[in-house]
Amino acid sequence: MTFCLDIKGAGRCLGGREILRGIDLTLPEGEFLVLAGESGSGKTTLLRLIAGLDRADAGRISLNGALVDDAGRVFLPAEQRGLGMVFQDFALWPHLSCLENVTLALPPGTPKRNEAAMALLTRLRVEGVANRRPAQLSGGQQQRVGIARALACRPRLLLLDEPFSSLDLESRELLREELRESVREAGISAVLVSHDPEDCWKLADQVAVLEHGVIRQQGTPMSLWQRPSSPYIARFTGALGGIRVPVVSHGEAAAVEIGGHFLSPPGAAPRGEMARLFWRGDAIRPTPTGQGGIAAEAVKVSFEAGRFHIRWQLAGQELHLSGYSDRPVQPGPHNITVDPQGLFWFDVKGGCSRDWDTDSNVSHRCGGMGRGLHHHSGGGAFHRLGKGFAGRRRGGRGSGHPHGGGKFSADPHS
Repeated sequence: MTFCLDIKGAGRCLGGREILRGIDLTLPEGEFLVLAGESGSGKTTLLRLIAGLDRADAGRISLNGALVDDAGRVFLPAEQRGLGMVFQDFALWPHLSCLENVTLALPPGTPKRNEAAMALLTRLRVEGVANRRPAQLSGGQQQRVGIARALACRPRLLLLDEPFSSLDLESRELLREELRESVREAGISAVLVSHDPEDCWKLADQVAVLEHGVIRQQGTPMSLWQRPSSPYIARFTGALGGIRVPVVSHGEAAAVEIGGHFLSPPGAAPRGEMARLFWRGDAIRPTPTGQGGIAAEAVKVSFEAGRFHIRWQLAGQELHLSGYSDRPVQPGPHNITVDPQGLFWFDVKGGCSRDWDTDSNVSHRCGGMGRGLHHHSGGGAFHRLGKGFAGRRRGGRGSGHPHGGGKFSADPHS
C-alpha cells in the first residue's frame, strides 16, 4: 500500500513541555483523515509538523515516500512540500479578487490560468463572486474560495485546520459535501483538524483521536463508534452517561450491577473497584408490558429531534440512567431493558480499561528544552499562508470529562 503520509515516533516539545509523543500515523493515498481531540490535545501542533511550519523533536515524517523531517539533519521547508492548506480564518489576500487569489496559487506555466482558476471556483460554486474581494463575501463563500485556492496548487495532500468552525450550520453542511466531492474529484488525500463529531461521520475514511499528546485511537468512524477506547472518545461519538459504578464479581467475570441484574460490557474490565460507565442511547429502553425488565421510574421525558429522551431512576437506588425511545412514555413506574453490548466501561481516573498513560505532566522527558517555532522566509505564497496556524484562536471550546462522586453519581449529561 502506498502512503501519502507516514509518521513514525514523532514528538514535539515546547517550553520544556511535551506536546506530542510517540505519534505513529499513516494515510493511504486518496483517503480523508480527521484529526480529532480536545483543545490542547496537540492536533494543530501535529498539523504544523506535517505542513513543515514546525519541526519535530523526535521521529520521522515522510510524504509520498520522501523523508521530509527526521528531527535531525533532514528538514524540507513548507514551501517545498507540495501541500495545499485551508485555514480557520480563511487567510485570503484581501487586496485581490477571488479569481486573483486562486490564479496566483496555480503552478507556474499553467496554460489559460484564468480559465483554470474559474473552473475551480465553479467546482466550489462561487464562480458568481469571482471578481469580488474577500471582504465582500460571506464566511462560507470565503472558505470555498480558500479551498479552491488550496486545490489550485495541485497538491497530493490537503491540510485543513478547523475550516468550518466559524460558519453557520447550513454553510457547514453544504461545504462538507462540496469539500468531500472536490477532494475525491481531485484524487488527493486530506487531513482535517476538528472538534466536531459531524466531520468524522460525514468526511472521514479514518479518524485519529489525540489525547494528552498521544494518538489514543485510530480507525474508521464505525470502529470508534463501536468500541471507543477512552471516556473522551465515548462522549465524542455520542455516548451517554459517565457515571461512577462499582465493579463486582459475578461468577468468573467482572460486572456492574444495575437493578439486581449483573451486566458485563464488552472489552477488558477496569482495574479498580469503580468504573465509569457510558452507553449508547438505544441500549437503555422501555420494556414492553409483561416482558419483565428492571424496575425504574421515568422522571423526565423530552422530545429531541424525532425521538424521546427519557431520564430513569432505578427503583430503590440513587442511580439515574437515560436513553431514547421512538415513542413517548408517561412519567411514573415502568420496566427497562439494558443491553450490555451497548455499554462501555473505563477506569475512573479517566483512562480506558487498557494500560494507557494519560499523565500530561511529562516535561521531564523534554529535558526542559524545546525547539522554537520555525518560520521560513523564502516560502512565497505558502509562507504568507502559514501565519494562519500561528494566529489561530485557542481555548474555550474543549469539552471536559464528566466526574461523579459517591457510590453512584447521576448522569451529568442526561
